[in-house]
This record gives sequence, structure tokens and C-alpha cells, in this order.
Amino acid sequence: MKPMIKIALVLLAFVFFNAATCQNAANNSSNEIVPLKTIYQDYFLIGNIINPRYMLDEYFEILTTHYNTVTCENDMKPNGLAPRERGGQYRWTSADSMVSRMTEYNIKVHGHTLVWHSQTPAWMTTGTPAEVRENMVSYIRTVLGHYKGKVFSWDVVNEALREGVNDSNWRNNLRTDSGWYVAMGADYIELAFRTAREADPDVLLYYNDYNLNNQRKSDAVRNMVKELNDKYKAEGNTRNLIDGIGMQAHYSTTTRIGDVRSSIEKFAEIGVIVDISELDIGTKTGNSGTGRNSVMTDTDARLQAIQYALLFNVFMEFKDHITRVTMWGIDDENSWRSFGNPCLFDEDLKPKPAFFAVSYASSYLPEE
Repeated sequence: MKPMIKIALVLLAFVFFNAATCQNAANNSSNEIVPLKTIYQDYFLIGNIINPRYMLDEYFEILTTHYNTVTCENDMKPNGLAPRERGGQYRWTSADSMVSRMTEYNIKVHGHTLVWHSQTPAWMTTGTPAEVRENMVSYIRTVLGHYKGKVFSWDVVNEALREGVNDSNWRNNLRTDSGWYVAMGADYIELAFRTAREADPDVLLYYNDYNLNNQRKSDAVRNMVKELNDKYKAEGNTRNLIDGIGMQAHYSTTTRIGDVRSSIEKFAEIGVIVDISELDIGTKTGNSGTGRNSVMTDTDARLQAIQYALLFNVFMEFKDHITRVTMWGIDDENSWRSFGNPCLFDEDLKPKPAFFAVSYASSYLPEE
């Protein structure tokens, strides 16, 4: 038998073996559902997003049953907190309500996000370089001061690198259309982290980005974080300026697991936390937005389940470096990627094969 044909048959057998395992788990475990946070208590925190809808009824029950950390989907972004106009009032009400409720249930809150090119009031990046700098510094100090002791970690800078990273030089690959970059150049990133570190020395600080399974982009991010941390420590500081890197993980059933592993390895090598910050696995691509989900085929459900299981096996390998794996959505209907049915629960809040694949991820390891 030709080597390539043999490899293909082995992979095909692996897929069907794991699909059958997943389906059996789903069929036999309807009365044996164990909270995900319990299953992974010796590995890392298991998280999900919160928004006003997810604070209600059945959604809230799922949230508090399975997850021990949360990230506000939109309410802690600058468009959610910052004054609509310069000199206006901060808008704390919605985020404060959710943070308070999570505290009642002993669920840790991760803050998302302080500095971003998107979903930021225009006034914050308008003016002279000195004025924009002051806007950023004032905003970070105000927000971190408000949530000090209530939020345990923050995405300080989000998605600073552009699409189509060409090489490993991070300064060559920054978003030049970001208002922060236009006003201050590449130095805005270091300024943001230094301001956050001074505002709340105890909170964990993250750089967060997507497509970090792309090796050119992960190389650039690695180099950026290492450079800024090395500079900070050279000044006599004993800890990192940037504590961790958040890998957004908006994946598909064809995402190469080896690329994910390689990126985690290279980030871990520079001594930072590597958290999975926004995990979902779509089975097809289409326009983003909620309410576009459809009934999944058995094949799509199985492939999705296998991909979730394979990823969680990788995450467990790196339990000494990963502290948090956060899903980006409870159910398919309300996911921003609803068209691809990317979540662990369907529109009726029933656990999908993907849920049981995550619950029994170690069962998907191939036998040696």
C-alpha cells in the first residue's frame, strides 16, 4: 500500500473512532453531565462571555454551572465604558451590574479591553499627540482604579498587529490605521502597559490578538512581548510588564492543531502566561452576526467535536502555562459566528457533541 494512502486511511479511521466515542458520550451521559469547571479544576479556569442576555434564566444557569471565569463581551470595551464625548460621564452601570453578580457566584472577571483600534469613541484618538496620550492614560487609570480588586486580569492592548503579517518584526506589522498609532506611533503599546501596571500593580496584564496560530504573526507577537518585557526588567523590575498573551482562537474544523501547539510553545518559552481567550469552532464560514445558525449535519457536529477534543488535549499538555480557556459564546444562536454553529450548546441550550467532546477530551487521544 502506498504511504500516502496508508496515512489517509489511518486518519480516516481516527476520525470515525473519535466521532463514535463522542456520540456514545452524548447518548450515555445526558444524566451524568459534570460541570466543565469541575472537570478542568486541576488544569485551568474555564470561562465564557457575559452580556445582558446571558445574565437571564437558562443562560445564567449554564453560565454559573459550567464556568468559573467570565469576560464581558462588549460592556467593558471603550464604547461601553468611556464617555460618549470628551468630558462626559463614564458609563459604569451595565458592566458594574454584571461584575457584582459574578462576585456573588465567586466567578472571576477578566476585563476586555482597554486599548483597541475599534469600538472606541472617536474623541479618544482625536487631537494632538499629547492630547491623545493624555486621553489614553486618563482612561486606563480611571477604569483600572474603578475595578481594582474586582477584575483579576485585563486585555490592555487588543489586536495591534495588522492583517497579513509579513515578517517577525512587530514594528513593521502594526496597524497604521489605528488612531492610537496615528497619534503616537508604536510607543502607544508600551505606554498602555506601563500605565496599567502603575494603576493596578496586582492585576494580570495581557496582549490579546487573533490568528496567533499563524506562525509569522505569532513570531511577531512573541518578539514584541519579549522586547517590552526585557526592557522593563532591565530597569530593575522583577516581573514582566506584559504577564500574558491571549490567543483568541476563533477556529474552524480545519485549523491545524500543530500550529496552535507551536504558538503556545513559543509564547511559553519567553516566560509568559498563554491563555485561550476567545474560543469557538465554526463549521462553515459566512457573515458574522447572531441568529444565523442552522441545524448541523451529523458530519459537521462530529468534526467540530473532534476538533474541540484535540484542542483541549493540547491545552491540557500546557497546564503549567495556560491559566484560562474562555469560550466566546454559550449557544449557537447568540454567537457572533452563529452561521457556523460554533458553540458547545445549540439554540435550544442542549449540549452538542462538542460539549461532550470537551468533557471527555482525554478519550479522544489515539491509542498507542
